[in-house]
Amino acid sequence: MADFAQPLLGEREPPPAERRPHAAVIVEDDPDYVSPFGKDTTGHALYSALVTLTLGVLGSTVLPVPYAFSKTGVAAGVITMVLVAAANDATCCMMIRAAAHTGLTTYEQLAEWAGGRRARLFTQGALILLLFGTLCGGLAFLSDVARVMVNQGLGPGSAPPLLEQDGRPVMVLTVLLVLLPLCMQRHIRQFEKAATVGVVVVVALCGIIVARALQLRFPAVADGELQVLHVRLDGHLPEAFAVLGFAFYMQPMLMPLLREMPAGPLGTRLTERAVHITLFGVACGVYGTVGVFGAAIFGAATESNIMVNQLLPGHHTATLILYAALLGYLCCGMVTTHFALRASLDLLLAGPEAPFTWARQTAETLGILAGATCVALLFPTQAEKIFALTGCTAVCLVCYVIPVYIHLAVQRDADKQQLQLQLLKLQQGAAGAAVQPQQQQQQQQQQQRLVANGRLGSLADPILAPAGTAEGGEQPQQPPLLSCRNGGSGHGKGVKQVAGSSNGHCSSSSASSGGAVENSCSGGCCRCCRAVVAVVRRYALPAAIVAIGVGFSMAGIYVGVLDIWDYMHAGAGGQQPSPSSPESELGLPWLGGR
Repeated sequence: MADFAQPLLGEREPPPAERRPHAAVIVEDDPDYVSPFGKDTTGHALYSALVTLTLGVLGSTVLPVPYAFSKTGVAAGVITMVLVAAANDATCCMMIRAAAHTGLTTYEQLAEWAGGRRARLFTQGALILLLFGTLCGGLAFLSDVARVMVNQGLGPGSAPPLLEQDGRPVMVLTVLLVLLPLCMQRHIRQFEKAATVGVVVVVALCGIIVARALQLRFPAVADGELQVLHVRLDGHLPEAFAVLGFAFYMQPMLMPLLREMPAGPLGTRLTERAVHITLFGVACGVYGTVGVFGAAIFGAATESNIMVNQLLPGHHTATLILYAALLGYLCCGMVTTHFALRASLDLLLAGPEAPFTWARQTAETLGILAGATCVALLFPTQAEKIFALTGCTAVCLVCYVIPVYIHLAVQRDADKQQLQLQLLKLQQGAAGAAVQPQQQQQQQQQQQRLVANGRLGSLADPILAPAGTAEGGEQPQQPPLLSCRNGGSGHGKGVKQVAGSSNGHCSSSSASSGGAVENSCSGGCCRCCRAVVAVVRRYALPAAIVAIGVGFSMAGIYVGVLDIWDYMHAGAGGQQPSPSSPESELGLPWLGGR
């Protein structure tokens, strides 16, 4: 196991009081161990990551997307969707490369590496709040779908009155028979078969919606209710943007998956490729298909859950089968959320080095599902509204702010290592033959260790492009460092390193007479320009990502505050908003279920 906490050659060993704790990666070496994934080939690992991330991203978020498109219009909805997908793709790549750089594979460990114990506690709180609220909201969403399934699938008067009015009994039964067995799996990649079934259900839903829109010839577009190029400015627009703004996050589920991918640069490349395909290919494709065609069918009457609209009118048996399959699909989406929540709680309660035990996993699984089910049973409406409001803030922190913070810490650490490598090379050149063979071998091993551990391997690649190289290929070239050597008669030479510049274009040398300085870059202007370009390249993308996250979070918080205000006002007046009123549509159930 590589020791990432080992100081570099020539670096001072910090005293014990200043040492920061480093997490260790424990590798089980059991000769009788059988991989739970079978023969884990490259193609199988990529497929497993794809279907797992697909269910983690889509979940129940696919159901309110048509409502969002009916409010934003087609063009604005597609632009928003691509923008959010790009931002989440960038932050996912940041987390993957931070894990490759540090050797740490959990969100909390990366936060502690970047900012210490307080950063780890802050991250743990945000993760648990987001994931538990998502699970509670998902169960409440499951109850709503169950109630609609009974009413539309069996028909009025065909089911017991309790099931017609309340979907919570069906929700509890589904949790016990479907969700609990799926959540008992030890590895997230063992979920790939059930995830494949969930993907098939999503494809079937897309096919039904597309066929229905083609059969009716896009009535909402023909009537002008669905705008293609224009945006309808009304009070529902912030909610519509918030739906799309939080429809692509996968960061909490990504880190447990990364730990089970193949080790080394191959696992990094496969995980990044799976993220790219999932976000830009699968999620954008499914959201675009369901959103555009669903809004084209129902127009202004599109519900915040499209399953409330009648997709198969007059076909009770087909409707019952579709909704039953959808209940199973929603459970599949909640499994990834539960797995990420269980991993965070296990790290908080047992620590990173605790050995696995089935007793502890069973207790954690039962505790999480029991707590979320009790909240969904006792406070179905109040909990959904509160968790939707807190979830807006938690999504912004977990999916945008914290990954950018970790990414900047990784960049600073990589710069330090690049500088030390350059200093090692300068020492080798200055010492020449005086360097002892043993010391020179140690220096070469130090350089090889940094590159082999992946700490410098892929950070130079663009964030929105695949990292690393193909198997057997050459290592990506690192951005050369600008070496500005200022020499003077009788003075030592100073070395200044500036990332992102080419060697030799900005070197200053002293003339033999009078110490006159020649500068091949026309003075300090070139250095300033290159420094500005380097700063912009480093901070422009992180700043844009944070701005996107904060912007959509403000839209979600605005809608959440209004929703809670209307709910409290209606409760104080003894009246509930009618189903057709704008107040009843304002809400964030989409944030509850993933």
